[in-house]
Amino acid sequence: MGVWQNLKMRFGGNRNGYDAGGGREGDNWTPVDGRAEDINAMSRDMIRRRARDLERNADYAESSILAMERNVVGSGIRLDCKVDNPELERQIETLWERWCHPENCDVTGRLCFCEILKMAVRRMLVDGGLLIVAAYTGDKRFPLQLQIKEVDELNSGVLFHEGNQVVGGVEVNSYNKPIAYHFTVYDVYGETGRTVRIPADRVIYLNKIKRTSQVREISGFANILSRLRDLNQFLNAVSVKERILACLSVFVKKVNPAGGVWRNQKTDKATGAKRKKLAPGMIMELDAGDEIQVVNPSGQASNTKDMATILLRAFSSALGLSYEATSRDMSQVNYSSARQNLIEDRESYKEWQHYLSEHLCRKVYAWWMESCVMAGSLHIPDYFTNPEKYTECKWIAKGMSWIDPVKEVNANRIALETNQTTLQEVVVFIVERK
Repeated sequence: MGVWQNLKMRFGGNRNGYDAGGGREGDNWTPVDGRAEDINAMSRDMIRRRARDLERNADYAESSILAMERNVVGSGIRLDCKVDNPELERQIETLWERWCHPENCDVTGRLCFCEILKMAVRRMLVDGGLLIVAAYTGDKRFPLQLQIKEVDELNSGVLFHEGNQVVGGVEVNSYNKPIAYHFTVYDVYGETGRTVRIPADRVIYLNKIKRTSQVREISGFANILSRLRDLNQFLNAVSVKERILACLSVFVKKVNPAGGVWRNQKTDKATGAKRKKLAPGMIMELDAGDEIQVVNPSGQASNTKDMATILLRAFSSALGLSYEATSRDMSQVNYSSARQNLIEDRESYKEWQHYLSEHLCRKVYAWWMESCVMAGSLHIPDYFTNPEKYTECKWIAKGMSWIDPVKEVNANRIALETNQTTLQEVVVFIVERK
């Protein structure tokens, strides 16, 4: 008997070795699949619009974004220059700190470098990405300034350029490597104008790809928008109900109505019924024959906390954060659980910090160093023959404080005494926290 016959007998005619591959459980499960860019392109714009809508209107969406901004960037990511010359090192770090002010680093003069980092975190979460273009102005001391562009400024209408494929405004070569970006230029009235092509070496495209076939971004809220919208609508519905229940009103039913009570009352266009609103302390007269029927939804107020907690936990976990980090609700934790959540949250923050350091700070620093040398702000004669020697640096992100520092210090002391760790490991860990 062949292998197929054995499988057929064993699984009763089911052609799938996995339950998820077929059977009754998968009757209504018909997923769409394909290359990442094909899948994302179908829904990218709509997901981005919905994510921006919830960013504006959903308080927990803003709470999660602020948690990321606060813990990933905080007061900024500091430059630690690693040049052998101490005097040159101090000069570079001092000049960098001055460049980080809004009037020097931002082409619009509105954002300092720390705020640009926070903007990158926010837009990557909501829009899925952000583009930063190197703009060289006529400033003699700091010729480099950064121009921030949103992802919907990429011109998706361009399909080819000189034999290269253009995917959603991103021109790629045969290896799927971006070589240029095509931006739509808008006039002061917001009308679509011409398209500008900017080489990739002048653009930083911040987007976390999840598949190798992905070129453009997808919102970081893509797989949690429905949960977040459910939570927002649920809380709004509960809020409306509680406001109605809080209203004490009096209705007076008249036997002989004077008439004309509702002359100015708005009516429903479809049914012609008179529309009335309930207000606190309201006293209203009813026409003869009118009756009051109260619609009193039950159960929502009693399970509001449980329902909101379940939805928010699902939303938070998809972002790599704990429920406490996004809700700021610490009522259900003890020291151990709070510490464990904090450790897991830190890993998420550290991943973001590494991404910003590697993909944004490092590239901007290389642009800045080259522009300062060319402008004469930094005198380094052999820079262009050995740039790596002078661009070597470390980026120190925001440190993390512990819930109970005394317990952590005692734990480090015991670990050192029992040879479970080394002094170097403890020192490195403390420096990273600071």
